[in-house]
Amino acid sequence: MGSARGSSRGLIASIGAATLGFVGFFGGLALLLRDAIGHLIFGPFRGRGVGWRSFWTQAVRSGPRALPVVFIVNFFVGMIMALIGGKILLRLGVTEYVGDLLGIGIVLELGPLLTGIIMTGYIGAALAAEIGTMVVNDEITALRTMSVNPVRFIVAPRLLAVVLMVPLVTLLGDFVGILGGLLVAIEVLDLSPNAFFEHAQDSLSVTDVWRGLFKATVFGFLIGSIGCYQGFRVYGGAEGVGRVTTGAVVRSIIAIIVADALLNYFLLFRL
Repeated sequence: MGSARGSSRGLIASIGAATLGFVGFFGGLALLLRDAIGHLIFGPFRGRGVGWRSFWTQAVRSGPRALPVVFIVNFFVGMIMALIGGKILLRLGVTEYVGDLLGIGIVLELGPLLTGIIMTGYIGAALAAEIGTMVVNDEITALRTMSVNPVRFIVAPRLLAVVLMVPLVTLLGDFVGILGGLLVAIEVLDLSPNAFFEHAQDSLSVTDVWRGLFKATVFGFLIGSIGCYQGFRVYGGAEGVGRVTTGAVVRSIIAIIVADALLNYFLLFRL
C-alpha cells in the first residue's frame, strides 16, 4: 500500500515538474521575444537600433556558410523522391508526372522542412553554444554592467539574420532538389527535361512557392528564438553549455515538426 502511494506521488510530482518546466520555458521564451522584437521594430526610432555590422556577420554565417550542406542534402533527397515516386508511376505508365511530384513535394514540404532541420543543427546549436559560453564567461554580466542591453546587442541581430536567411537558403535548396530529381528523370525514367519542367511548372503555383517560403520563415523564427533562449539558460560551466546546445537542437526540431503539421493544415485546407 505504502509503495503504491509512493509511486503515485512520484508520478504526480513528475507530471507537475514537467508542467512547470513547460510553462516556464514558454514564458521565458515569450519575454525574450517581446524584448527582441521590440528592439527590432521600435529601436531605430529611439536611436537604439540593431547593430547592422553584427547582423551582417550573423547573416553570412547563417546563410552562405550553410549552403553546401543544404545543397547536398536537398540534391540527394530530390533523387530519392524521384526514384521512389518514379517506381510507382512507372507501374501506372505515367512517369511524366514525376515532375509534378518533385515540384509539390520539394517546394511545399521537403525543401522547407529539411532545410529547417539542417539549419537547426548548423545554426541553432551554434547560437546556443555561443551565447551559453558568453554567460559562463560572465560576458553577459559585463554587458549589463556597461548598461548595454544583451537582448538588443546579442539576440536581435541573430534572430533577424536567421529569420531572413532560412527562406533564402530554402529557395536555393528547392532548386537544387528539383535538379536532383531531374537527373533521375532523365537517366532512369527516360524523360526529356522539357517534359519534366512542363509538369513541374504546371503543378506549382505562385501561392505554393509563397507557402513554402512562409513555412521556412516560421522555421527560421523558431530556430533563432529557441537557440538564443537556450543559450541564456546555461548553468554549470562547460557541461551546461553542452546541455543547452543539445536542448536547443531537440526542442527546435520538435517545434519545427509540430509547426509544419499545423501550417500544412491551415495553409492547405483553411486558406
